[in-house]
Amino acid sequence: MNTKDKIKKILAIAFSLFMGNGLLLTLAKLFPSQINAMLPSNENYRSLVVELIGAVISLGLIFLFRKTDILKFNLKSFATGLVCGLPLIVTYSLLLGAGLMNLPGKTLIPSTAIVMVAIRWFLIGVAEEGLFRGVVQELFMDIFGSDTRKGVILSIVCTATLFGLNHFQNLLAGVSLPIVLIQASSAVALGLVFGAITFRSGRIIWPMVLIHALVDASGFIYKGMLWGASDVESINRLDAKSLVLIPIFTGIFIFLMRKSKTEALVKADNGAKALA
Repeated sequence: MNTKDKIKKILAIAFSLFMGNGLLLTLAKLFPSQINAMLPSNENYRSLVVELIGAVISLGLIFLFRKTDILKFNLKSFATGLVCGLPLIVTYSLLLGAGLMNLPGKTLIPSTAIVMVAIRWFLIGVAEEGLFRGVVQELFMDIFGSDTRKGVILSIVCTATLFGLNHFQNLLAGVSLPIVLIQASSAVALGLVFGAITFRSGRIIWPMVLIHALVDASGFIYKGMLWGASDVESINRLDAKSLVLIPIFTGIFIFLMRKSKTEALVKADNGAKALA
């Protein structure tokens, strides 16, 4: 790829990040009263609408940059993604269970709100995985090359870094800086695993959409969302103990991207392109 094309891809990544994350924030800052009037007053409805908009934007970007292969569903690839994501599934299922064990004696939010929150977690998976793994990671692979193991790993690392930095927007919502630093650091490591799972899945996002939804659901439930804690309150309950997961996530990434597995996938991908 020549320099001009690389610049176009970099601009496409910047545009995608703005559309996927910065657009609503910018509009909210420029036109706060108008945006508030357009969105529902109920916090749960409002959050659901915002995540729905985010999911639609991410899907739109996938079609705009012709990355629709990421949306294909293949049962074998889907199963492979779930197997590769098994460490995350087990870890966050246990966290989810721990959160549910705290339910007795708590006053839960209304059942309609619980349904909206559950739908919202799925939409977060679609929005964030569609944007970062479906668009940004694929655009990085255009730049670095998906035909080499080095290019794939660079693409995943760059995407994971942007995924982590993206969490600094939570400062605008009222999350404290120390908590954002913890969240962003953990998100970079988690993003490495997300990217590896997506690659090992044959570059489809559906396994990661479900795993991402589980990660968010378990964290928010454990921090009290089902009995009234807001997003900001839930996030602000993070502590430095969660940083212990960073070397674990990094180790999982290294294992998933080991040479014996990734080189075979790269060769298979090159063979498929040659036949296309």
